Amino acid sequence: MEPVFLDGSEVRPTAVAADPTSRLEVAFERGRPALICYLPLGDPSAGEGLAELYADCGVDILEIGVPGGDPYLDGKTITDSVRRARNAGVNLQRAADLIAVERAGHPDIGMVWMTYPPDDPTGLVDAVARSGVDGFLVPLGARAYAGLGRQLEERGIEFIHFLTHNPTLRDVQAAVASSSGYVMLQANPGPTGLKPVVLPDNAEMIGMLRRLGLKTPIALGIGIGNPEQAREAVEMGADGVIIGSLMVETLLKGHEALRELLLSLREAIR
Repeated sequence: MEPVFLDGSEVRPTAVAADPTSRLEVAFERGRPALICYLPLGDPSAGEGLAELYADCGVDILEIGVPGGDPYLDGKTITDSVRRARNAGVNLQRAADLIAVERAGHPDIGMVWMTYPPDDPTGLVDAVARSGVDGFLVPLGARAYAGLGRQLEERGIEFIHFLTHNPTLRDVQAAVASSSGYVMLQANPGPTGLKPVVLPDNAEMIGMLRRLGLKTPIALGIGIGNPEQAREAVEMGADGVIIGSLMVETLLKGHEALRELLLSLREAIR
């Protein structure tokens, strides 16, 4: 079934050709930290018009969550959302169609396909490329997916490196050598979800990454649970902040609550 507008007219999912690098670069070149927010693709509990709401409230990059393999790093909030989307029929091809519609409607905003690669990745690269996203993120060490990263980059899609809270030297060296778009640094150890009140101090790790030669923007994510912690992440030296579980928990309260949160986050890291 094709996506439709409210008036019943059919939307043909067609990706808009553009320089994918420029959108992610622009997100970090606006003279302010980048706000990156998780968008649960196809979750029926999320309602309609999320991408437009995010864009209206100053979100710079949509991290679009797509059902895939075992979400081993995700807590209950994200896992439940992904399950709802999968039960609603969101598979690889359906995801590409849905994202392509959002790309056509929002040609300027950065978009990143976030997933856990399935055991059989056949068709994954083609689907990601067809969707029109700018980047691809898997919350695992990039070295384990070097081949996938090369295939995506050959199609003009940035492969976002993920670094754990205490990354290995080899993963850091890989990020220094070949990361593009931005690097996601795990702000809190353990799975996704809202964490204790105190955000761990990531300033030393960010400083070390810079001293080792990492030039790519660094975005802190996982467990950032309120605007104050988002501000703290920036004060630690992050170039951007990634908000995941908090987005899903808030959107379940309704779009007005979500709008208030987004505006608060944007103001906090201005």
